[in-house]
Amino acid sequence: MQSQLESEHLTLRTNIISVDRPDSSQLVDLHVYIIPKHVWKNRQNLAENDTMEQAISAGFVHVPQNLTIHELRQYIHKICGQDDQFPKDFIYLRSVGRCLTKVKPQQETDLRVKNYRPPMTFAPEIFILEGHHDDESSTPTNTKSYLFRESPIHRSLMSPLPLTTSRQQSWNKPIAAPLLPPSTLTYRTFVHSSERKNSTNFNDLAVSSDSNLSTASSILSARELAKLREEQERLRLRQIELARQRHEIEQEQKRREKELLEKQKNLSQEQQQHEIEQEQQKREKELLEKQKNLAQEQQHEIEREQQKREKELLEKQKNLSREQRQKEEEQAAIRIQGAYRNYRNRRKLKEKKQQEHAANEIERLQKEARELARRKAEEEHIEELNAHDVVKLSNHLEELKTKRVALEAARETIIRQMQQLHAQIAVRRTEERDLWKQKYLIEKKKTAALEERGRITLNDQSDTNTELEQAKIRLNNSTKLRQQAENECHLLEEELKQIRLNMSNLENRSSSKQSSSVQQKQQIKPISLDITLQY
Repeated sequence: MQSQLESEHLTLRTNIISVDRPDSSQLVDLHVYIIPKHVWKNRQNLAENDTMEQAISAGFVHVPQNLTIHELRQYIHKICGQDDQFPKDFIYLRSVGRCLTKVKPQQETDLRVKNYRPPMTFAPEIFILEGHHDDESSTPTNTKSYLFRESPIHRSLMSPLPLTTSRQQSWNKPIAAPLLPPSTLTYRTFVHSSERKNSTNFNDLAVSSDSNLSTASSILSARELAKLREEQERLRLRQIELARQRHEIEQEQKRREKELLEKQKNLSQEQQQHEIEQEQQKREKELLEKQKNLAQEQQHEIEREQQKREKELLEKQKNLSREQRQKEEEQAAIRIQGAYRNYRNRRKLKEKKQQEHAANEIERLQKEARELARRKAEEEHIEELNAHDVVKLSNHLEELKTKRVALEAARETIIRQMQQLHAQIAVRRTEERDLWKQKYLIEKKKTAALEERGRITLNDQSDTNTELEQAKIRLNNSTKLRQQAENECHLLEEELKQIRLNMSNLENRSSSKQSSSVQQKQQIKPISLDITLQY
């Protein structure tokens, strides 16, 4: 019974492990693209990286990132195989360097989903090509030669790493894949027709290298294998970096080519614009010439028309009737008579105006003659007065000269007096200055003594101030001591009063006790001597 129970528990555990699912956080998305067949170069067995732009999307799969691409086929067939256009058999492609190349069957077990995601690639995507690896083996043997065979070291390097967790083991179960011929498990390269003779030598070298590698694989340890794997990973990352750099260089080259094309286009556009401008200038010149010719023709036509009109007018004037001429002559005579009348009237008016103007001028001239006569009489009278005034003026000048001489003499005397006064003032100033200096020196001597006295008084004042402060401090201390003594005296007096009261009370009590004791003695009888002795 116990054995049966244990077996049941084991079966349950195995079932639980087999049903276990991977963590959803380990699942990633991978985009699947199909490369068209017409883009693939069968002769060179590659396709350039630019062909990725022509790829067709087949959808995406949600798988763990540690899943091998060999196991990925099942998921791709399950999700993308529902479409009728999706190929039944396909080959994985990988971008290495500048081109896309096919992934070999033994590499499918080594490469994983994480190798097709960043940072290993630019985007999480995988490219496939319609076909099967058996199609390659059907090619003639004379176009291919095997340079190397699979070595045990290569097998150990290409073998998938063991998974640790039970969930990963459940997802990494082997899937039944179609059997592949042994020829597909080796590296193959195309050899030129001129090198067919040396194929046997290459095969011998491959066999010898296989034997050497088999002996070396027995010596290599797990540590060295790990180092080799790390170096291989480093080389792969280096290839990815180089591919990225090549891609950037190609993009720069394309950008430069575009710039050159744009410059050429701009130059061609400028040339075209220049040619167009020249053509426009030519057309403008032609138009100007045509306009000039048209203007000249129009002027000739206008002149011709004017000449025709003038001739017609002359003919019309000649053909006018005599009656019209007579009427015109009569009208002209009437006009002439009216004009003559107007002329006579205007002439009469002008003559009247001239006569009035002449009379006015005569009156003005008479007035001017009168004024001139009056002015002449006044001038003669003034000359007579001036002759009479000359004598007076000469006498007045002599008087003024005498006054001037007297004033100059007085001025000189005043100047002398002023000079004397100035000298006296200068002497007085010097005397006063000397007196002031003497007084200043005397006062200065006095002030020195006063300053000394002031300093002494200041010192005395400072001493007196200090003494006053000390006296104040002493007074404060003495007053404080006196107050303290008075307080203590009051306290002592109160204590004495209390003591006196207590003493009086005690005396009263003692007197009362004595009186009571006397009364008791009087009441008690005297005890005999015998009794006292007995006691």
